Amino acid sequence: MGSRAERRRKERQNIQPSGAGAGGWIGLAVAAAAIIGIAIYAWVRGHGVSSAAVQTLPTMPPPSKIGSHAIPFEVDSPSGPFVSTSFAGKPYLLEIFATWCPHCQRETQVLRAVRSKIPPSKLMMLSVSGSPFGAGSTAGTNVPESQGDVDAFDKAYRVTWPALYDANMTVARLWGMVGFPTIYIVDKNGVIRYEGQGDQDAPTLLKGIAKAGVR
Repeated sequence: MGSRAERRRKERQNIQPSGAGAGGWIGLAVAAAAIIGIAIYAWVRGHGVSSAAVQTLPTMPPPSKIGSHAIPFEVDSPSGPFVSTSFAGKPYLLEIFATWCPHCQRETQVLRAVRSKIPPSKLMMLSVSGSPFGAGSTAGTNVPESQGDVDAFDKAYRVTWPALYDANMTVARLWGMVGFPTIYIVDKNGVIRYEGQGDQDAPTLLKGIAKAGVR
């Protein structure tokens, strides 16, 4: 049997001071904050936009779920109001994009490849802006998005399908999104069959289009 002093020493070793537990939680909190900071930095760098502009992005609802019915919308355009009911009975691809977004700029090449394989008679396509600020924004100044930004984007990246400037971000607010571009594919019955964000390759989109019944 050990001495009383030795038993006390062992008891002290088996007891974790409350300060150590708090320190552990503080360490986890610091690590989490660092991860979040890195993620935000990567998002800003990856999307080619100033941190000041990122702070002005409004919070959007989460993306509409696959299997849910597409929400009707109306967007004003230079040629007059565009109403989504014009797609009734037709499969379509809807992209929510930003003119300053490098991912959206790259995605135009993918969408052109999709269009080359599937004609408008089988699949309608529409791109709608979803950002409050345009490509001319800087770290010190946020410039509002405009139809001119969208027109310049179409010309620079050879967009051959309709692309609309949505001044009120109606579609983004109704359908939801978490990043640019957000792409939805809807079948002829108005049911969402595909949803994705960021860079999406042609094979992935073609699989989504096939789920919408388009071959």
